[in-house]
Amino acid sequence: MGYFDCSREPKSDIAFVDMRSFYASVECVERGLHPLRASLCVMSRVDNSNGLILASSPMFKKVF
Repeated sequence: MGYFDCSREPKSDIAFVDMRSFYASVECVERGLHPLRASLCVMSRVDNSNGLILASSPMFKKVF
């Protein structure tokens, strides 16, 4: 396997963000709840029948 010269490649800055439970965390903050202590899930249907869990907080994942 040969050597690859990276000096000729374009340079750019890349930021990585940990998106673990991001949407549920945003919902917790919007509701004044602590994102790591609140047990919250975001569901596709309000009536809880045949709904999908779209996002869940770390505590919700731990409990359920």
